[in-house]
Amino acid sequence: WCYFMVVFTNPGAVPENWRHAAEGDGMYANNSSTISNNVATDCVNPPSTSEEQGHAPRYCSRCQNGKPPRCHHCSICDRCVLKMDHHCVWVVNCVGARNYKYFLLFLVGLEHSLGN
Repeated sequence: WCYFMVVFTNPGAVPENWRHAAEGDGMYANNSSTISNNVATDCVNPPSTSEEQGHAPRYCSRCQNGKPPRCHHCSICDRCVLKMDHHCVWVVNCVGARNYKYFLLFLVGLEHSLGN
């Protein structure tokens, strides 16, 4: 069950028109769409923004889009993934914000079945 959930759950892609909020807000937001159901609050209110540290907002040159914190571009899937850990060849999908839990449960179940 966990294997199928990792494979078929979207890892958390960034919307195409995602942009950083105004510098005076002190928080990130997107234009008209939510980032994802499970991680919208994590990306909207990060503990320390890049603007507060004096850095320019991050931008993905491949997607031509803004990048939220802890977002990385997967060259295999050709998309930006929220809280990307890695692209797993076992599940043929990225492991990110929305399917990380299922990936860990899959590994624990795999270890348990091989350990006995």
